[in-house]
Amino acid sequence: MKIDLILPVRDVLINQPFGVNYLDFYKQWGLKGHPGIDFSVRRGCKIKAAHKGVVSWCGKGKDGGIGVEIWNRIENYKTFYYHHLKNSPKLQNGVAVGQGEIIAEADNTGKYTTGSHEHFEFYFTDKNGNTIDTKNGFKGSVDPAPYFAASLGKDWDKPAAYHRYGRKQVWLAEFNMRFKNIWLHRQLKKRGLLHYVNITEFINKLCYGFWSFEDAINPAMNEITNNLTKIQYQKGERPFA
Repeated sequence: MKIDLILPVRDVLINQPFGVNYLDFYKQWGLKGHPGIDFSVRRGCKIKAAHKGVVSWCGKGKDGGIGVEIWNRIENYKTFYYHHLKNSPKLQNGVAVGQGEIIAEADNTGKYTTGSHEHFEFYFTDKNGNTIDTKNGFKGSVDPAPYFAASLGKDWDKPAAYHRYGRKQVWLAEFNMRFKNIWLHRQLKKRGLLHYVNITEFINKLCYGFWSFEDAINPAMNEITNNLTKIQYQKGERPFA
């Protein structure tokens, strides 16, 4: 079965992948490890539905976190989104939502969170919406990563710069920048950074992001240049928002 998922956030930086269990933290809930994926976001970041479906639960969890669950009752799977702002989501059970529809705003509500992030879980269900395989060590939650990869490609978790900020590839421009730009090679060699010509994100920052050389090599700028073009940044957009 082909499962069509989009990312619930615009900019991808995974704080915590599925299955990790630092210091047996999840053992207290009978879990083998982290039952989802945590995405880095700013407070107030708009969260999108990864697929179409109906709201099967929304509200406050036992630990005080605020979340929403969306069920695809045709293909029998559901996704869970957590740690939202207290006035979010403004949804009701049974309401239909479309893929990409804004369903919440990110925060860090809940007892065990240390900062704003978006927690995302994926489950298979029976025809009534009940979670199946609840004894898999994660109470039925399964790793969403393979399903993102199937929908978006194996590099789904790489930043926008890797994906040319969504722009169409200009092969000749990339080739010339990587292999024919003598000035670029000299500047990189002078700084001991000649290996940068083999880094996809770096080349794309110059070719498609319109960033200056100094911005593209500056590690303090990586959060911005990895996720936004210079034009987007100048318009006031910010990463993970």
